[in-house]
Amino acid sequence: MTASPEILRCPLCQVSIESNGGALDSVQFSNGPKGTRSKLWSRVCQYLKTPDQQRQCINQDSDLRGVEQMGDAFPDAPSIDLTKS
Repeated sequence: MTASPEILRCPLCQVSIESNGGALDSVQFSNGPKGTRSKLWSRVCQYLKTPDQQRQCINQDSDLRGVEQMGDAFPDAPSIDLTKS
């Protein structure tokens, strides 16, 4: 019998992580498709400011989230030429 995944909920951002113990973990964002821990880190967790926030975050372990992948971060906004009239 296989163990069912553990569902973790972050007390800060309320994201749910279906935990299988690392790289196969699945993150359910409040909007949009499921993602990875590295995507959650790129878009949310890295911006925590205080040690208390970092302590509460369930996605601080770099071994569990892995390296940032292409497409994890939000794309840069296109340049706007403000000099044209």
